[in-house]
Amino acid sequence: MRLAVRADGPAVAELARASVLEVFPAHYDPATEPARIRAMFVRADWTRRGLGRAILTACTDAARAEGFTKLALMSTLPGVPLYKAFGFTEVEAAQLPMPDGTVLAGVAMERSIEETA
Repeated sequence: MRLAVRADGPAVAELARASVLEVFPAHYDPATEPARIRAMFVRADWTRRGLGRAILTACTDAARAEGFTKLALMSTLPGVPLYKAFGFTEVEAAQLPMPDGTVLAGVAMERSIEETA
């Protein structure tokens, strides 16, 4: 495993597109496709800039420095296995409102900041 670099952008964007088009439909109604596609572009942009793992590391370090003991996030349904791989556990079902008003089912997740990412 390594941090993504700018040159990985096109491959990561294609993987994100494939995920939205192939994996998300197993979890969401087809009517949510426009919202899912917009969410994909945000995720691909983070990765193009090499920020995915860096964001988690920076948040963990900042939270630890401020005395926090947990990180919490909201995940789309297909993202749950990824976050579990980073040590997050499911807390409860959640609703994720998208900018266009579409609501996607999600999961509130958390992990101790003592754990390594």
